[in-house]
Amino acid sequence: MNQQQSSLTKILLKPFAAIAARIGSRREIERELRSHIEMRIDENIESGMTPSEAREEAYQRFGNFLQVQHACAELKELKQESIMNAFFNDLRYGFRMLWKRPGFTIVAVVTLALGIGINSSIFSIINAVLLNPLPFKEPNRIVQFWDTNRQQGWNDDTMVCAPANFLDWQKRSQSFQVMAAYFGWTNRVPNLNDFLLAGDTPVRLRGLYVTGDFFNVLGVPPEIGRTFRPEETWEGNDHVVVLSHDLWQRNFGSDPSIVGKNITLNGVSTTVIGVMPAWFYFETRKTDMWAPFGWGQKDITEGTFRSGHWIRVIARLKPGVTLEQARQEMNGIAAQLEREYPEANKNQGVGLNTMQDWEVSDTKLALYVFLGAVAFVLLIACANVANLLLARSAARTKEFALRSALGAGRERIVRQLLTESLLLSVLGGTAGLFLATLCNRLVIAFSPGGIPRLEETRLDFRVVGFTLLVTLLTSIIFGLVPAISSSKTDLNDALKEAGQKGSTGKGSRLRNVLVIAEIALALVLVIGAGLMIKSFVRLLQVDPGFDPSHLLTVAITLEGDRYDDRNQVFTFRQQVLDRVKSLPGVQSDAFVHIPPPLGPFFGSDLTIQGHNSGEYGKGIRHNLVSPTYFETMKIPIIAGRSFTEADTPTTPRVTIISEELARRFFPNGDPIGKQVKYERPEAEGRWYTVVGIVKDVKQEGLSVGPKPQSYESALQRADGYMYLVVRTAGDPHNLVSAIVGEIKAVDKDQPPYNIRTMDELLSNSVNKERFTMLLLAVFAGVALLLASIGIYGVMSYTISQRSGEIGIRMALGAQRRDVMAMILRQGFGLVAMGLAIGLVGSLALTKLMTALLYDVSATDPAVFVFISVLLISVAMLACFVPARRATRIDPINALRYE
Repeated sequence: MNQQQSSLTKILLKPFAAIAARIGSRREIERELRSHIEMRIDENIESGMTPSEAREEAYQRFGNFLQVQHACAELKELKQESIMNAFFNDLRYGFRMLWKRPGFTIVAVVTLALGIGINSSIFSIINAVLLNPLPFKEPNRIVQFWDTNRQQGWNDDTMVCAPANFLDWQKRSQSFQVMAAYFGWTNRVPNLNDFLLAGDTPVRLRGLYVTGDFFNVLGVPPEIGRTFRPEETWEGNDHVVVLSHDLWQRNFGSDPSIVGKNITLNGVSTTVIGVMPAWFYFETRKTDMWAPFGWGQKDITEGTFRSGHWIRVIARLKPGVTLEQARQEMNGIAAQLEREYPEANKNQGVGLNTMQDWEVSDTKLALYVFLGAVAFVLLIACANVANLLLARSAARTKEFALRSALGAGRERIVRQLLTESLLLSVLGGTAGLFLATLCNRLVIAFSPGGIPRLEETRLDFRVVGFTLLVTLLTSIIFGLVPAISSSKTDLNDALKEAGQKGSTGKGSRLRNVLVIAEIALALVLVIGAGLMIKSFVRLLQVDPGFDPSHLLTVAITLEGDRYDDRNQVFTFRQQVLDRVKSLPGVQSDAFVHIPPPLGPFFGSDLTIQGHNSGEYGKGIRHNLVSPTYFETMKIPIIAGRSFTEADTPTTPRVTIISEELARRFFPNGDPIGKQVKYERPEAEGRWYTVVGIVKDVKQEGLSVGPKPQSYESALQRADGYMYLVVRTAGDPHNLVSAIVGEIKAVDKDQPPYNIRTMDELLSNSVNKERFTMLLLAVFAGVALLLASIGIYGVMSYTISQRSGEIGIRMALGAQRRDVMAMILRQGFGLVAMGLAIGLVGSLALTKLMTALLYDVSATDPAVFVFISVLLISVAMLACFVPARRATRIDPINALRYE
């Protein structure tokens, strides 16, 4: 049967082998043969022959050139066929050996699948987020801008620009084909620009305000209709809108005639001019529409158009212009604007980077940490499988000795073992691809959001190629050392029954080295996870500055001509507060422009009356609140008073400041009663009287330190965008429908949205940290498990090999506790060496995680000590089970076996 199979294989493979031999080989053979002839001709000429005689003698001596060439080619074909046959024979034998040991095969394949699978999963995420180009036309030419200010610490995290600066950049720059601005709902700013779509049931939509060249920068045409024109940026031409494909399907039934129809947005009749393709999105898939800014001449002349920084700017580089050339030009323009507008642009520059690099700037570090973590898991998996192969090879010593005795060379045995390793890797890699698909789904499902393009993660050709490469490297990593070690066989010792007994020897040393490496790698990974866990716990323990329990937040945006009158805004607010307060279970309610931890209202400068002109504050956060806000949020008033109903538009303006603002700008005096304005000293502005100081709150998130913040009374300033904050006696969810009903009773055309409890808002604010911690914890858990299995396997194998020695010791009077102590001592020695190496590696590598940690040092002693003790405990538990089994060895049976 085997002969028939071999003959059939030769018949099937022979044409392919012949073709493979002929491709490139005929020419190589011909060149080689002709070089020998030319050498003979040169020798003949040197001996005195004429060139023609020399050539004739060389060809006669060589014989029939074509026959020799054909004979050489056939020899090469036979060699190729022989190699292929030997390879397939090794494959068949390898399959049989793996099939005979299903337990070993399953453990090895599962271990490799874990290592390869999670590596492929993380690489596929990195591929989608970092490596794949943005889905726009020539995305490498799209750049993102931001205003910089060395005095105020503005950088790419701020990423906002002044509209007037943007207009000047457009006019003066020569490096860009087209430039555009946008503002609204993005991954980084998720609470602005909610559009109200009128209808039988008004609907809140999320969108961006953009300038006319926005879609031209991206180079994306619409699916139907058109996109904006430059003139539609401005007031009078701005009553147009472009819809997302999802909104077109969801709210308009994919009506192909939607282009040209009018819809009512924010109380204004607006013409739909286009629908974008289904695949298109910008920064977030949650965008429903795009609308022009509608800037007017009045906006341009206002000082805030240049001093206020709130838009985002993108542009497309001209062909042939490099990013560095564009930076140099923009630096020159920024210097010009600083000279021309010294008040607004002092110390101000401009930063820019490719849009793709900027988009992933705050996720790149975490992804690379994940990749490093899973690489450690793969190395631990390789060490585990290598140990399995070493143990299995030791059991096959007689087989290898017999092969050597029958004439098999060392390279032949190595080749056979590497073939078996390759088979294991292929099986593990195949299973790993399926595991990677599952991991990707879980990562996307549990993602906190904010990771750009994560949902585009898939197993494309690049990921499959990466998995194939990892599979091949893995087979070499875990297969080469056992293969070389097993090929060094002493025939005399190997053919003796006890030749491989004992725990000494090169095989034992290799297994110990691999276990030490596993423990060291696991320690680095588990310490990293421990630091993230401690960091996250510290973050959850941060005092937000208020009591978040039993709080419900509801966003309300007032749209329509009716609310252009500020008195109507005041009336709406008061009616809502009165109605909601009267509901059973409501303790208090208030309005706030933006509640913590969603960020500040806006930022400004601060001038204190009587201070020198050069002394003023920068980056002061603002918020607009109703008089009962501090009571509702339970924010303590440190000094002075809260806002009252007496603070109206007709009374002098008042303000309340935070502790941090008081500490920083009133270090030696009482700020109560002081006059301040939220402008630079030379600028005109309203003066406010400081009437109170309140406790600092985590307005911008739990991980952001206290910053100077001020509050204004919502009774002195009307704004249509506010959050209703309600404190309830019980579960806030139980009152959602009642509260929504009361709001609609005041105005049914102003539907509330973004309804969340404060606990949910705080939890969502640390989603990214939670996600990073959980992933690292999972990887660390897998690493710890694999390392434990590795040391358990080595100790079990050691005991099986030393059963005779242990039997003799016990027969000579050794107690069970002595045997256990001996085994545990050996295990602890391996663990101690692994810990020593791992601690050194941890001290070096965990420093790379500093930016991911909150209030925790990258070399936190408590974490290092705790994780070391944990790893020692787990490793010694893995040693204890085989040690306990060693104490139960029957000396008589062990000696009889010997």
